[in-house]
Amino acid sequence: MVELKKIVETLNLDECARDLDLYVMILEQDKVVYLNKVAEEKLGYTKEELLEKGIGGFLAYHPNFLTELKKELLKKHKHKTIIKFLTREGKIITLEAFFYKVELTPQKIFILMIGKDTGELTELRTKIEEFEKNQRFSEFLRSLVHDFNNILQNTLKYLKNIEENVDKPEEVKRYKFLAEKTLKSWIDLNRLLIDYTKGIRDVLSSQLEMVSFLKNNLDIFQIIAGPKIQIQLSLGSLVNVFVPGEETFWRYIFLNFISNAKDAIEDEGEIEIALSLKTLEKKYLIIKIKDNGCGIPEENLEKIFMPFFTTKKESSGLGLFLVKNHITSLGGKIEVESKVNLGTTFKIWVPALSVTLLSPLKKSEIKKLKIILLEDEPEILASMQEILEGEGHQVWAFSKYEELEKNLDKISSPDLLITDYHMPGIKGFEVYQNLKQKFPDLKVLFLTGDLLSLAELPSFKLLLKPFTVEQLLAKIEEVML
Repeated sequence: MVELKKIVETLNLDECARDLDLYVMILEQDKVVYLNKVAEEKLGYTKEELLEKGIGGFLAYHPNFLTELKKELLKKHKHKTIIKFLTREGKIITLEAFFYKVELTPQKIFILMIGKDTGELTELRTKIEEFEKNQRFSEFLRSLVHDFNNILQNTLKYLKNIEENVDKPEEVKRYKFLAEKTLKSWIDLNRLLIDYTKGIRDVLSSQLEMVSFLKNNLDIFQIIAGPKIQIQLSLGSLVNVFVPGEETFWRYIFLNFISNAKDAIEDEGEIEIALSLKTLEKKYLIIKIKDNGCGIPEENLEKIFMPFFTTKKESSGLGLFLVKNHITSLGGKIEVESKVNLGTTFKIWVPALSVTLLSPLKKSEIKKLKIILLEDEPEILASMQEILEGEGHQVWAFSKYEELEKNLDKISSPDLLITDYHMPGIKGFEVYQNLKQKFPDLKVLFLTGDLLSLAELPSFKLLLKPFTVEQLLAKIEEVML
């Protein structure tokens, strides 16, 4: 065994392995011809019991292990795998091991195994992950404190507005709504903080219906974006689509993207949220979030998901890093496209667990509606009337409520009222209440460019101006369901 002794001495196996707690064995054919002290002590056998014995005698059940190993070593001189040994006491030890083919001569071939107990590796990895997590955590907390301060400032502002308008019930109701929505985002941040400390192990077991989630949260998204930025929501042909995850995390994800888009839009602008489906090896929901802001320089595109990377003073640089980790944990991915001065588009791919689509209708099958249209801006009124009549609906169009009142006798069995919420001298809700007395089955769609109207109409259908033809028709279809 002169050659074997030279291998051991040359590689300094005993000393290195002892310091690193590594298992070392050398096989000739399938027989053990060398094992180090670590392997001897951990397996519980003496060298005399193992040397010149077949390795299969103390492997946990794996009948084809040696055959597969030799096949791999024929292709290349190194192979990494998991191997399970049975100790003298019957305990199973799992090693992450490297096998090397050592060819002294064509007739003299040894197999060298160097392995590490995976239990110890797992413990080491956990310690490293905890260390990294603790380092990130202080930055994460600093970012949350900044967010908490913003929430408190906004809430205090709304409470002051309530105090100043205590004798105006409509204003009190409006600012109460805004305060509640703002505090709701604080609750989300608290839950996010708790979930960050315990990990997101429960997220995968949860499911969220994305269509209703977006509809229910559009008002708070619009509040975060502010009055100068219009959020457009496009659901395509989706009635509902279930995805992994739960509401708090998804709300955090959207608020993160909307806040970033708001920062990128210097003055007035638009944020589009659009849903679509894509089938590869499985079905995915693609959530597109597009803005027309300043864009991201090409040299920063690969850095934006890195922890602590930021170009903003009041940011920890952890927002997109956490978002990407969350989406990846759900089995999804994020793509980004951006051009300076033209805007940025993020695409979130997430598994679609179940989907319901709108049934395509032929134009002749679409129900023709009788619609009362009330809008004080002549151009918008004429344009909407043309669109609706082009779809085959009967339309009574008025620019003043007084005109509508004078012509009530000419209107028979209307299905829908579409009205600007802020008409001269009267609110759209009052118009609706008055018409409901004559037409009890009448439904309503309010139009407004005033973000604060959301506070007065949380349970009614509302379309924010400006809107596209597609958005108008989709909203009418939603109202009439």
